[in-house]
Amino acid sequence: MRLLTTAVLLGGMFLSGSTFGQEVEPDAVVAPSLLDRPAGSGVSSNFDVGQETPRPPITPPPVPDPYPDGPRSSRFLLGDAFGLRSSWEERGVSFYVSSTQFEQGVTTGGFRQAFRWGSKFDMLAHLDSGKLGLWEGGAFDLFVESRLGQSVDGFAGAFSPTNLAMFFPVSDAQITAITGLKFTQAITERSGIFFGKLNALNGDREKFLSYPLTSRFWNAAFNFNLTLDRYPYSAPGAGFYVVPERGPALAFLALDSYDSPRTSGFENLGRNGLFLYAEATQSTAFFGLPGRQILAGLYGTGSFADLAPASFIELPHGAASAPEKAGTWTLLWNIEQRLWVNPDAPDRGLGLYVQTGLGDGNPNPIRWFLSVALCGNSPLPGREGDLFGVGFYDLGLSEQAKRQMPGLRDEPGVELFYNMRLAPGCHLTPDLQVIQPGLAPVDPALLLGVRLKLDF
Repeated sequence: MRLLTTAVLLGGMFLSGSTFGQEVEPDAVVAPSLLDRPAGSGVSSNFDVGQETPRPPITPPPVPDPYPDGPRSSRFLLGDAFGLRSSWEERGVSFYVSSTQFEQGVTTGGFRQAFRWGSKFDMLAHLDSGKLGLWEGGAFDLFVESRLGQSVDGFAGAFSPTNLAMFFPVSDAQITAITGLKFTQAITERSGIFFGKLNALNGDREKFLSYPLTSRFWNAAFNFNLTLDRYPYSAPGAGFYVVPERGPALAFLALDSYDSPRTSGFENLGRNGLFLYAEATQSTAFFGLPGRQILAGLYGTGSFADLAPASFIELPHGAASAPEKAGTWTLLWNIEQRLWVNPDAPDRGLGLYVQTGLGDGNPNPIRWFLSVALCGNSPLPGREGDLFGVGFYDLGLSEQAKRQMPGLRDEPGVELFYNMRLAPGCHLTPDLQVIQPGLAPVDPALLLGVRLKLDF
């Protein structure tokens, strides 16, 4: 509770004064649009471009370096670190660190009413082979994360993790792990390859800076298309991307079927087939406003225990049966559409984000999934650097899962957050969630939380 008290006091102090806008972050899209345009002269950049967007797991094709001289030092609590940050950037070495504290609790409903403290420490190192004087077009990304404390997912009784950041690398352990080690090589200006131990959420510089998992929605349903539950969080894989001048950007990925956040993943490599993931991304301009649509599919070639969940949701013990079934598939369609853009500052506005998906229902226990979210800049005067978001999701379990374990039901939920920029590299985020747990007859759970994130 000391974190809650400190956070409230800090929030009151900073809200009483003026606040500069939040810095523009790079967008992980492959085609330029209004989302990529800089703010007009004399206008502070307050809208974190693309940060609020739920990302599919594929590694985005590299775009022209949005930080030719390194990321803006004003994004970090330590600024330029006495010149060391920009100096190392010029030599091809980038190093980013963030520390996030969580206090979250179930106030009514669920299995138990209680608060718990948790913490994440994330570090990403990025090497540019060209700037290092080796060869052009190459990049290495190393992602290390630590998890401390506890979460309240077991108290809420929800299938969708109420704090996805604390769900990984292992949901119930105090652990430090290398969950991403990736090499990317551009073949041409519009194509390239990547391979290594791939992290589905946060394992390269584009993802780490443009959509930090600890900056927006807490619930997994607004950070990942949960129809892809069987997609491993961290596993060896390889893929390629093609970005034609016209038409959709295409990407393909082959990934080991074992989730291996604590190990290299090579001990089980290929023992149960592979996951094959294909994705097409098309930029749009409906009503003159930027957006994109993503159509993707996942197919697993191995054999999987009937109805057993994998990486991104939690079903009660006993929901999985002994028989195995060969092959599993998932289809998804994600839509991102800006609803309003500030004409004086195109990096500020309001966006609509929709995730839909269809699973096979067996062995994947998820039959369908839908989430709809609005996210944008605060309308409060003087708080343009703040972001807010509100979203609704509905997680549909397969009929076979419901028959096999009576009491299982579909799980709807809503979430509301407000991200306050207290200072460069310091953000405070109150959060509210209301969830009808997918296990009857558990009462709807009301969760309150506060998050303090520091970027060094």
